Amino acid sequence: MDWYEYENKNGVKLVYKRFSEFHSVAVGLFIKTGSRYENPKLAGISHFIEHLLFKGTKNRSCNEIKEAIEGVGGSFNGFTSTEGTCYWIKILDKYLNLSFDVLSDMIKNPLLKQEDIDKERKVIIEEINMYRDIPAKYVHELFDNLIFENHPLGMPISGTPETLSEIKREDLINYLNTKYTGENIVVSVVGKFEVKELKKVFKKFFEDIEKKEKNKFENWGRGEKGPKVKLMIKETEQTHISFGGFAYSFEDEKRYPLNVLNVILGGNMSSRLFNRIREELGLAYEIRSFIRQYQDTGIFNISAGISPENLEKTVVEIMKELKKIKEKGLKDDEVERSKRFLVSQFLMGLEDSLDYMLWIGEQKLLKKKMEKINEIVKKIEKVKRKEVEEVAKDIYKKENLYLAVISPKGDENKLKEIIGDI
Repeated sequence: MDWYEYENKNGVKLVYKRFSEFHSVAVGLFIKTGSRYENPKLAGISHFIEHLLFKGTKNRSCNEIKEAIEGVGGSFNGFTSTEGTCYWIKILDKYLNLSFDVLSDMIKNPLLKQEDIDKERKVIIEEINMYRDIPAKYVHELFDNLIFENHPLGMPISGTPETLSEIKREDLINYLNTKYTGENIVVSVVGKFEVKELKKVFKKFFEDIEKKEKNKFENWGRGEKGPKVKLMIKETEQTHISFGGFAYSFEDEKRYPLNVLNVILGGNMSSRLFNRIREELGLAYEIRSFIRQYQDTGIFNISAGISPENLEKTVVEIMKELKKIKEKGLKDDEVERSKRFLVSQFLMGLEDSLDYMLWIGEQKLLKKKMEKINEIVKKIEKVKRKEVEEVAKDIYKKENLYLAVISPKGDENKLKEIIGDI
């Protein structure tokens, strides 16, 4: 089995995979809440809470939390995404009980001291300002805002300085009490452990969490059609672009041919965009494509850093590659190479216990039905060239193209005209 499952009466779920040959165990505590679950006025609160839970509990100070894990050679961290929050520990198997103790303590007994709140608010605002000073990163925030408009999916995960400034201690406490509840929690464990001991520890630390109701979010409804361009004029050495459109959710079977298409377009150094834009024309040091999938929608994206004078030329060349795929189709050998690449990357990624833990944890948290390793491999291998070409025709349309640019110069109308020519 790729994993086993267990559930407490209060709705807290356990998903686990045992590897007896390992020395370590990776434990992840997943909460089904992220930026898209937030009230716009409190944008960034999920990420804010994630930071604050490391600052101390009723049982441990901030330093004691760190020393408890790092003092026995373990590593730990947390992250917030659009649809989930995770706190994780990787540690030697004999400290399994300790990892459950610390993680459960963090979510059940946080201090949320006012001085920590005020201090961490400043830290996160500085983090936001830092990313805004990095055009290669900030351009993707502009893209999300452009394509998702005023929907929570278009808001930055960290929030904004304005929204963070308005978040009060009672907001944080209320959010924890309503979102961090039984049926919204998944514990994922991968590595060396005894199953009987794991279930005993799981019950010990998580059976007292209250069960309330499943967290809900605002469904995405299609906004203004493209082509749309958002140009931010800023004095930068390079021009950065984030270009793409809507695709499919991670529940949609079309995600498999979409993934194959993504690799062919710009997913590795053998891709069409890399060969054309970088190798042949020398227009960019880095150009890549990727996809992001949510519970009810998804996007495809192309990003690049280029010289300001090459902005329009680069966008023209990207459009040529999209049109070639739509009009002339794909070659059988590149489809097969893409499928082999996807399968290999997927399987090799599961060789690390932390990555495996994150994979099954996120599946259990967000998907209606978890997919097994061999099911995913078979679905990738079964993808036909025609299916990939049909996906390209479906998503590479002018009404589905959006472009965000950070550059010292540019013509928004000209760029709109270029991406509308398909």
